[in-house]
Amino acid sequence: MPTDISTTPGGKPGKSSETKSKESKSGTQKKTQIIMEFLGGCTPYEADALRAMLSIATGKSTLETMPQYERSALNRYLNFGCDKETGGVDGIRAHRQMRALGLIKSVSQYVGKEEIIAITIVLLTVSSDRQDIQTVLNNLPKLQTPGGGANVGNAPSNAPVPK
Repeated sequence: MPTDISTTPGGKPGKSSETKSKESKSGTQKKTQIIMEFLGGCTPYEADALRAMLSIATGKSTLETMPQYERSALNRYLNFGCDKETGGVDGIRAHRQMRALGLIKSVSQYVGKEEIIAITIVLLTVSSDRQDIQTVLNNLPKLQTPGGGANVGNAPSNAPVPK
C-alpha cells in the first residue's frame, strides 16, 4: 500500500512534521534577518526612541504617563552628538529639535497622520524642555580633539607636553 507523506494519521491531508519544522525555522530566520537589517540601519539610540514614539502612537502612553525609562531613551537619542561646544542652551535646543525632526521622519513610516500629530507634539515638547536641556548642558563632556591632551596616542604619562 503506497504511503502519502502528506497524510497525517486519521486520514486528514496535511504537511509532515519535518516540513512544518523547516518552514517554521525558515520563517523565524527571515524575521530575524528583517529585525537585524532594521536595527543595523538605526542610528545610536534610534530604535529605543522609535519604540517610545510607537507607544505614544498606539495610545499606550502619553507625555504625562510616559515611563521614565522611555523618556530617558528619548533624551539619549535627542542628546546624541552634543558636546560642551554645541553652543549653550540655544545650541542644545536646536540640536535636539533637529534630532526630533529626524525621528519624526523615521517614525512616519510606521504610523498614520493622526498618530504623527501626537508624536510631533511629544517630541517638540521634550526636545525643548528647559529642565532636560539644563541637565544635558550640565552633564555633557567636553569635545575631545586630537592632540588636545598630554596623554593622546598612548603616550607615556611622563612624556613631555609640547608648549
